[in-house]
Amino acid sequence: MKRVKIDAIKREVTTKGRLNNYRKEGYVPAILYSENTKTMPIAVKEKDLLSVEHQYGRSVLVDLKIGTKKHPSIFKEIQRTPIGRKFLHVDFEEVNLEKPVYTKIPIVAVGESKGVKMGGILDQELHELEIEGLLTDLPDRIEVDITNLEIKDVIYARDLTLPEGVKVFTEPDAVVVSVVIPKVEEVAPAAAPAEEVAEEKVEEPKAEAQKAEAPKEEKK
Repeated sequence: MKRVKIDAIKREVTTKGRLNNYRKEGYVPAILYSENTKTMPIAVKEKDLLSVEHQYGRSVLVDLKIGTKKHPSIFKEIQRTPIGRKFLHVDFEEVNLEKPVYTKIPIVAVGESKGVKMGGILDQELHELEIEGLLTDLPDRIEVDITNLEIKDVIYARDLTLPEGVKVFTEPDAVVVSVVIPKVEEVAPAAAPAEEVAEEKVEEPKAEAQKAEAPKEEKK
């Protein structure tokens, strides 16, 4: 797993107005959780968080430098503003580098599949892998080479290569990625063309009108 350093400062738990002042000064309020020490309110520079996120995402080991001490940590939760998606608050969790941790890491498909070139469609069903291991042994992501995948080929979770000592919790038969045949949309049959000439209804000849009664003879 990638390891980066972020400088942090201790902060006092103050009013909402003071928290807003931190943000105006370019800091993001944060909390450091730890099993061995009390919860510590801190603040980190927004530009540092943005840099780490853009380069490595959230799957990264962060050495939080507070004063002269480093705290190996991972991102636990990130809160953002509804508009603009700016950092609002960050929770860090201090970790023991000698103790295995459970986490999820992203799966990234790399390359261009032979099957896709032949008209198939790449279908990635699994985007994260559930694993456990020492943070110093965990990769920040799993890359899956799909170059040789042909149509109907499948890569399962059991096919992924991981560092020694890393335990996988995802089901071995879980499909990670495959190349499938495009579905052919069924085209509804065209409506039968209307007859150019409508068949005329032939009416049965009406019964001959009853003969009119003979006129009565005039009386003389």
